Amino acid sequence: MADPVISFVIERTGDLLIQKLVFLKGVRRQVERLQYDLVRMRCFLKDGDQRQDEDARIRNWVSEIRAAAYDAEDIIEIFASKVEFIKDKGLVTQLTHYPLKIVNVYKIGKEIESLQMRINDIADSREKYGIKNLGEGTSTQGEELQRLRRSSPISEDTDIVGFEKITKSLVKELLKGDKNRRVVSIIGMGGAGKTTLAKKVYNHADVRARFNCRVWVCVSSIYNHKETLRTIIKQLNPITNELLDMLEKMQEQDLEERLYKDLQDKCYLVVLDDVWKEEAWDCLARRAFPDVNSSRVLLTSRKRDVAVHADALSIPHELKTLGEDDSWQLFLKKALGDGANAVCPSDLEVVGRKIAGRCAGLPLAITVIGGLLLGKKRLESEWEKVLDNFSAYLSRSQSDAGAILELSYADLPANLKFCFLYLGLFPEDSVISVRKLIHMWVAEGIMQKRDAKNLEETAAYEDVERLCSRNLVQVVEMTVDERIKSCRVHDLLRELAIRKAEDENFFQIHETRDDEISAKSRYLAVHVLPWDTNYFGTSTPPLRSLLFFNVHDYGENNSLSFGSFRKLRILDLEDVKMYSNLPEGIGKVRLLRYLGLRRTSIGRLPDSFGQLRNLQTLDVRNFHRVRVSNFIWMLESLRHLYAYKVECDVPLKIEGLRNLQTLSRIRFDDIMHNNMITLTSLQKLGIWVDDKSDIGRLCMHLSEVGSLKALRLYFDGRSEWSSLGGLSELHHVTALKLSGSGLRMLPPDFPPNLSRLSLSFTRLEHDPMPALEKLGQLSFLKMEFSYWGAQLVISRHGFPQLKFLELNFQHGLKEIQVEKGALQQLQCLRIRKCLSLEKLPEELELDKLELVDMPEDLISRLDADMISQK
Repeated sequence: MADPVISFVIERTGDLLIQKLVFLKGVRRQVERLQYDLVRMRCFLKDGDQRQDEDARIRNWVSEIRAAAYDAEDIIEIFASKVEFIKDKGLVTQLTHYPLKIVNVYKIGKEIESLQMRINDIADSREKYGIKNLGEGTSTQGEELQRLRRSSPISEDTDIVGFEKITKSLVKELLKGDKNRRVVSIIGMGGAGKTTLAKKVYNHADVRARFNCRVWVCVSSIYNHKETLRTIIKQLNPITNELLDMLEKMQEQDLEERLYKDLQDKCYLVVLDDVWKEEAWDCLARRAFPDVNSSRVLLTSRKRDVAVHADALSIPHELKTLGEDDSWQLFLKKALGDGANAVCPSDLEVVGRKIAGRCAGLPLAITVIGGLLLGKKRLESEWEKVLDNFSAYLSRSQSDAGAILELSYADLPANLKFCFLYLGLFPEDSVISVRKLIHMWVAEGIMQKRDAKNLEETAAYEDVERLCSRNLVQVVEMTVDERIKSCRVHDLLRELAIRKAEDENFFQIHETRDDEISAKSRYLAVHVLPWDTNYFGTSTPPLRSLLFFNVHDYGENNSLSFGSFRKLRILDLEDVKMYSNLPEGIGKVRLLRYLGLRRTSIGRLPDSFGQLRNLQTLDVRNFHRVRVSNFIWMLESLRHLYAYKVECDVPLKIEGLRNLQTLSRIRFDDIMHNNMITLTSLQKLGIWVDDKSDIGRLCMHLSEVGSLKALRLYFDGRSEWSSLGGLSELHHVTALKLSGSGLRMLPPDFPPNLSRLSLSFTRLEHDPMPALEKLGQLSFLKMEFSYWGAQLVISRHGFPQLKFLELNFQHGLKEIQVEKGALQQLQCLRIRKCLSLEKLPEELELDKLELVDMPEDLISRLDADMISQK
């Protein structure tokens, strides 16, 4: 696979040709030739990329191509933005600027000519390094990594910690009386202990007694169907020279028939360890594994999709990282070598716990580091050295944890590699908002529409799901209907991303006050602001992304010189206290697509903001007012506007923004002064209303906005809402959120096609269920700080379509009653911090019950197999 950064930059250059065609008339042929040269170089990269880890010269060669690809994109986009800026002016201004346009065309022509000469020189130099277009394949290093993953059930690890409960669950599922062949799966990130757990289950006494035939085969990421079939057949038959000769000569179909025949009269257990691709399962299951005699397949994989594909009716057993206590116990066993009797010397406990903590619950990392310490003297100074150089020790040789984790990265397609590397910019242990991440990825141009109906945002969310499914990203919070809200990256995987990014000059992270910006940096994450007040004036790197984390006090003496960052696409200043207004120079950053100003205390946005024609996401959610001039309507590319506390001297003009998808927390009066029908892409709308707002008139005003799917009304004030009538006019709205303490009773009507309803921070005095249960299409209901009564009653046949019910912080709630025949479609009930709740309904039947921060005495009275605790 070619370098992920170069691959997507080349593809994006092609997209720019299409998007900016009208602005590239004078240099179109040169730009097309430039793209052709880059595509040609990518062919050679297939060989160079595989070998760059083994040869520093090749690594430098790949880096030169990457820089050229970036420069090509910058040249095209900057030129197009200049021409586009002139085109938007009046006729007189266009005529005035015509000589400048001629100069720009000549200048870009010269820049492209120079860049093509540079690319040709790079291409010629490849022969010096012996780089050929060998196509896809596995490097020597890749083959070595695959060899490391070969497993056997014979060498079972006796130092196992924390697997008792999941082992019991797996054995129980394998021994179920189902006569059909079923698949039981173990999934988890690389190094989580899937193979170790599978060995423990495979050798369990009850499993050995149940299955008269047991087979173990390691599949690995490079699947060889013939070799896998031979491996299984050898375990089922006495090994003789005749058998080996016969297997070597047999064709694929013959091998499948032989294996099928060997298994058809047996109650077998086959362990398929380390399965990476769905195709590997298909080849075996459909042709070689007979569906007989209550046989079972135990499958391990890093990918949830593979496990679900193998058996959609079986829920994969996900192997989480170890908790703090289990991590410490495993560390002691591995580092001290005393087995169950391991006791840490008092002088080593503090540093030992720090080392164990750096492993972040990953058994493989604990085993590798523990084995390293076992060979060293038991001195605090020796253990301190390991702690101070933790990453280096972990990735010292090919038999380390880093190499095993790298297999997951190597298996990613180019666009997911880029997404994974981007996550390395975020600080260690940070919880990442998926919505924010999606906006950033789209702004980077990584995402493409999957089809005409699905936006880039949909593609970005699907890629978050793919990374989670591959166990490269961990889910932190999900909605009750299982949409990912936030995620994080395991510390060791983050270090892998940083290491890979540094190898490819992908980004810089500043974590000390002495860091300086590299002249080659394109992505910069600032975790600690340097002492130098001229931090951003010391160099002019071609930055595309500038992200601030944990920099809460920017300081009055520091200033952002936007003139140096004209190639910037993403600027995130969330939580940075600016103490001043944003400089006028922001208008010069015309390629800017994402600007995060949340909780920055900025008081005003400058008038030059109207020049940011490429801006897609603007997040201005602040606790204090943010004054703006009436320029929002000029941001023609704007997709997402989070406008909390944004104020203008006149009604804010937003009509005509045809790309706008999200408009959050805008004032009632601003909405009423705009022709909302012109917002043809608007899907989500959040509005501040008060006791003077005419909700009925608002609903009529929005009733013709056909794209609008989700509406949220925030009540700003303490007095009671006078009326919420008129919601039934909103035929297109399927999701409704109502927030604010002024809501004391439910609206008299609801949108007729409503499927999702959220009530938060309201003061409902009467049980809302008798009214809500009659909403025939409602599938999702969330109530948070919304009801102050002691009892909720759902009557017979209530909520006929409800699948997900979430009750959060209902502090007065003591009892939930559900009559027989109600909630027939309910799949999941989530209850969080309803501390007064004494009992749950006995008649309720559902697939999943989630109890979060609930009293232990309530939990102890429930069926343990049914509960998911958090």
